[in-house]
Amino acid sequence: MPERSHRRLVHLAFRMLQGAALGAGAPLGWLVIRTLLDLSPSHPDYDFWLFLYISVGSILVFTGMGGWVGREELRLERLSLVDPLTGLYNRRSFETALEKEMARWRRREAPVALLMLDLDHFKLVNDTWGHQAGDRVLQTLARLLSSTVRIEDLPARVGGEEFAVIMPEVTGDEAYQAAERLRLVVAGHLFDIGVESIEVRVSIGVACTEMQNVADGATLVRLADEALYRAKQRGRDRVETAW
Repeated sequence: MPERSHRRLVHLAFRMLQGAALGAGAPLGWLVIRTLLDLSPSHPDYDFWLFLYISVGSILVFTGMGGWVGREELRLERLSLVDPLTGLYNRRSFETALEKEMARWRRREAPVALLMLDLDHFKLVNDTWGHQAGDRVLQTLARLLSSTVRIEDLPARVGGEEFAVIMPEVTGDEAYQAAERLRLVVAGHLFDIGVESIEVRVSIGVACTEMQNVADGATLVRLADEALYRAKQRGRDRVETAW
């Protein structure tokens, strides 16, 4: 039996045992209370204690179930929005957030800037030290990204080694400066991959609604991607703008 199917069966059996224990606990609990209070069906307070037991037990059970379901809903919602490896927003969340910022730009004419980042020679990291080392590099880059950009910005992992940052209400010059600052932070950091520490570089493309005639989020992404491609073509470890 495949390992994944086996885990599913074990999980199902565990949940069934939990349900059986919960079902058996209700009558056993009432039996304990009857014994402790010396209650018999003919006791004048028998109905009162039975009603109280059922009421309190039901409230506790459904409160616990509600809390568990609520936690599961939050966990699943987070999984649908966040990249599990880096903890950054995933591509779906990025696209949703970008369209919201573009809609706000159209209403208020507040500029929106976009950074597209790509790790230089990332395949070499995976080929030389393995995919676990590559994962650690991605995780470290995500932490650097989150700590370097503003709290209003939205960093996301949009591909294997490709990241993006949405920067609301930022001019083209400010976006370029932020990208250059981020590039220098990455270049000045040693990435711990377990067996040793290595240097990593990034190329960054910048686009901004202030500097170009942009109709929608897809156009802004295309312009930033084209700038990123030029950064790669012109030697990597550099920032290129779309204007």
